[in-house]
Amino acid sequence: MRRIVTGLAVLGLALAGCGTEADGDDGKPKQPSSSSPAAGDTAGPTWSYDEILDAESDESKLSDVIATADDDVWVAGTVTATDSENPSPDDGFLLRYDGMRWQRQPMPAALGSTVHEARFDSLGPDGFLLTASLPTLAAPRTVRWDGTRWTALPELPGDGGRLVDMKAFAADDIWALSGESQIHHWDGTRWSTSTLPATVVSLDGVAADDLWAVGHRETGDGSDGGEFTQPAAVHWDGSSWQLTQTPAYRFPEPVPPEPAASIDDVLALAADDVRAYGMHNFNHGEVEDEPQDEAVRLRWDGSAWAKAPDAAGDCAGRVPMAVDGTRGLFLDGNRYVSTGGACTKIKRPRLPSEGGVRAGSRQSLWLSAVEVVPGTDRVLGVGHVQVNQSGNPMSKSVIVSLKR
Repeated sequence: MRRIVTGLAVLGLALAGCGTEADGDDGKPKQPSSSSPAAGDTAGPTWSYDEILDAESDESKLSDVIATADDDVWVAGTVTATDSENPSPDDGFLLRYDGMRWQRQPMPAALGSTVHEARFDSLGPDGFLLTASLPTLAAPRTVRWDGTRWTALPELPGDGGRLVDMKAFAADDIWALSGESQIHHWDGTRWSTSTLPATVVSLDGVAADDLWAVGHRETGDGSDGGEFTQPAAVHWDGSSWQLTQTPAYRFPEPVPPEPAASIDDVLALAADDVRAYGMHNFNHGEVEDEPQDEAVRLRWDGSAWAKAPDAAGDCAGRVPMAVDGTRGLFLDGNRYVSTGGACTKIKRPRLPSEGGVRAGSRQSLWLSAVEVVPGTDRVLGVGHVQVNQSGNPMSKSVIVSLKR
């Protein structure tokens, strides 16, 4: 039974019913298949629609979800009016679940009148952070929820550039990455800034003295036939940032044009188990005999980085969205890989054939965030269902939960 969202009338949002069939969709940017499993085929994990945000005049987008407990779940979103010649800017809103119902709440005033790419970051027992940027992706602003009230943090130092990533351990131990190599630390009183010895794009760690920043380092201009960039991993040990040695990636002869390898995401599971995900690719279309792009998969064992095999089957090339305790990882594209390496596609129902959605439409579920509720077996996701149909394509923002 779905929960009922209340307090959404101001947004022009209404709840729709839930269908039962599922199209095949692989979550990658291509036309989804129109094939469907037999009705009632529910073997394996399945996303179910808890909430379908249905608006005729507004377009909503859900960007992130966080849970402090089973009866305290928050979702961040924006809504834009689409029925006028001058659409309104993105108006941010929050949805909060208290164990009984969802209620709409405004964004904290300190974030300003418009928000973009709002994200949550957990502070453990200290609450959580909510960060949003302007529509230009500049001037990130952060507020802290301590369980009772919102408190604004000072803006990041510098030119107010784009927030790239953030990692928080406590209310007085927050790291923010901006630009290409600038990292900022909040100690509860002020921000301090350091320049890292590599271009980094992702942060994660398991302790205040064990943090990783990953990306790439430049290795040449290609004149020697080698890669332009190689993976880079920079480690914080509590006192300084140090560039660590990472394996190099090379294409065999003949080397394709503008080859490069980099890391895009890092996931720290333990001090001796850190995973890095990226790509080794090149400028396609300039030569006839092209090699295959290669997934960069590295693992830190507590003393050194080494190449690791990619996930098998349909999970290959996908990156984690959430950790499912000790059981496995939720991957992008609605895939799940167990600790033992088994790859599973997470099914989903079709949207109901109402609110402009036609029975013959092609549908694909795109999640922007997945959250495992602390202390429970419950898993939530937020995103949208893309509905492709002649004459009236659309998307519906959804909150989903996992049926194992």
